[in-house]
Amino acid sequence: MNILVLTSTFPRWKDDTDPRFVERLCQNLAGDHSVHVVAPHARGALCEEAIGEVTVFRYRYFFEAGESLAYEGGILPNLKKNPLLFLLIPFFLLGQGLMVLQLLRKNHYDIVHAHWIIPQGLIALLARELSGSRARIVVTSHGGDLFALRGRLMTGLKKWIARRVDALTVVSETMKERAIATGLTATDAVYCIPMGVDSQQEFTPPPATCTREGLLFVGRLVDKKGVEYLIKALPLILREHPGTPLVIVGDGPLQRSLRDLCHELSVADHVTFPGAVTNWEIPPYLQGTAVALFPSVVTDSGDQEGSPVSIMEALACACAVVVADYPGATDIIQHGATGLIVKGRSPQALADAANHLLGDADLRITLGNAGRTWVQEHYDWSVISAKFSVLFQELIVRPDTET
Repeated sequence: MNILVLTSTFPRWKDDTDPRFVERLCQNLAGDHSVHVVAPHARGALCEEAIGEVTVFRYRYFFEAGESLAYEGGILPNLKKNPLLFLLIPFFLLGQGLMVLQLLRKNHYDIVHAHWIIPQGLIALLARELSGSRARIVVTSHGGDLFALRGRLMTGLKKWIARRVDALTVVSETMKERAIATGLTATDAVYCIPMGVDSQQEFTPPPATCTREGLLFVGRLVDKKGVEYLIKALPLILREHPGTPLVIVGDGPLQRSLRDLCHELSVADHVTFPGAVTNWEIPPYLQGTAVALFPSVVTDSGDQEGSPVSIMEALACACAVVVADYPGATDIIQHGATGLIVKGRSPQALADAANHLLGDADLRITLGNAGRTWVQEHYDWSVISAKFSVLFQELIVRPDTET
């Protein structure tokens, strides 16, 4: 198949620190199919290049120095941090739309895979109509676009898009239920296919000689990650396990306030902020920690994670994991079998679970091994890309009257 992928996040260069899940899916699909990617340009990135077997086209949407809407945390957090970026949205949409339209007119594509309902899903539909392409359109929602874009206008636009594409995929069962309940799409037109993890070569258990110690968080430092509750739990953990270090890997608009919170709670000497690291540097952190904690929450605006890849990566490294009880995590973790699920927004619950695991090495090993097996069977990229391939093929052979 010839597949055109639309996304607002994709590696800008080698060793980029932005999430790579779209790129990982594309690379796995490219083993059997031709894959082209349309992504936003950024300062220092090439406008066109080959990454592995994937061809990437990056569209310009402003002066290079001002192309700051995408990346570095994502569009929604960037808009919240700097409302002036709203002025870039028309140029962003126009630049993407023109490039997609050009590619659809120039090449034959069987599938257009748009990541996020808005804006990529909208662009895909408009470009297909204007180009006369017969490509099937698949839109994947990753969470923020489904949960956070509220209001009558945004909800109406999402419904308009979801009911006209050939398939809508979501990354968790909770998202599927929400999409159906809010009338975005019919039950038989939405598929639950999460993102995945490379559990064969990249995210693997540590060598037998490796010592696991301390606590770890990996992720963007934004509201929905709930990192403040983890920091508030640390004094309670230190009472029972003095000297326990906490490493917070990632960057984002909340880094300064989280550092300030560490000082307010007198735990700054126990917390390390390495900042954003390359994807290749994440496995050693996971392989060297005793417990990885993911205290994500549903924000006041309704924003929440879909199916966090960071949890899958920790499990793939046979790491003992503690997660808050938000819906995206409970799809991945089986409480007491592959990890521990605790009450959200509760420093005490996080501390109790961390203390329990820090004091029980056998339980950490049991949970870690079970978690890795679960990820290999359900979330390895070979499994996920095969599901997308099957869906794409089914759509291609479906008569036009059924779309």
